[in-house]
Amino acid sequence: MATSEKLVGTYRLFHLIRAGSVYEIWTVRSISENTPYAMKWLPPGNKYTRQAVEDLKHENAVGKNINHPSVIETYEFNTTSNGAYLLLELYKFPNLKQHINAGYRNLHPKAKEIIINAATGLTHLHEAGWIHRDVKPDNFLLGENADVKLIDFNLCHKKPSTLSKLLRSKAKVQGTYSYMSPEQIRGEVVNVQSDIYGLGCMIHELISGKPPFTANSPAELLQRHLRTKPRPLTVTDKNVKPEFAAYVQKLMAKDPNDRPASMKDVQMGIRAQKLFYNPPEALDNNSSQEGED
Repeated sequence: MATSEKLVGTYRLFHLIRAGSVYEIWTVRSISENTPYAMKWLPPGNKYTRQAVEDLKHENAVGKNINHPSVIETYEFNTTSNGAYLLLELYKFPNLKQHINAGYRNLHPKAKEIIINAATGLTHLHEAGWIHRDVKPDNFLLGENADVKLIDFNLCHKKPSTLSKLLRSKAKVQGTYSYMSPEQIRGEVVNVQSDIYGLGCMIHELISGKPPFTANSPAELLQRHLRTKPRPLTVTDKNVKPEFAAYVQKLMAKDPNDRPASMKDVQMGIRAQKLFYNPPEALDNNSSQEGED
């Protein structure tokens, strides 16, 4: 059977969107209807492990009861003779990281709306009882009119109970190094403030074109999250308002108690901000992008 005719359960694979180290993301259609979906597929083979299947099942458990325009819809998990899969809403837009790499200043005219919509999706996830734990520009698909879709629930944990906060048991250290909160790095119990820290790192990259910290090694990068204060956004872009730059610094405070209390507070905080002195204009992707030092 040719690849274009391959069936996974009752779905036909049409177009490979992305091949990761374990899973493949495909555009699929049911054999009984024409509606396209996205499928996160775990093919048979040496990558098909019990843990990989459990991770897909976990993503389904997180996403299946969440229905919000800023969160990707999750429809179905199943195991078949041709691998396991997670069926998702098909949203045909690049992620925010790809947009930033293509020309971050092009995003500045709608930066406020992008940030608010990203925070809105995270608020809904938190209200459903989950912490994302991997907030980064790669995990937001960016569509037209600053619409976003929060994706990838693989590292989501249930919001900690009062007892788990008191016990302070060690947690498995997981996440993406450029966006991990200090408490996440230390293996402490994480709460919504950890996602707020990740959002702060993402905002910093959206405005400056780079994450708040870079380093020559993973260990050095983690130490910078633990000990170094990020460079204010006003240093890389003179058009950024100091009040907004200070607010982004607050989101990335080393102590989670110094960050806003909830993602809803972040939404309101960003709404109250004026990001730039002068309204930025979108640049052509081939234009010079100042401030990328």
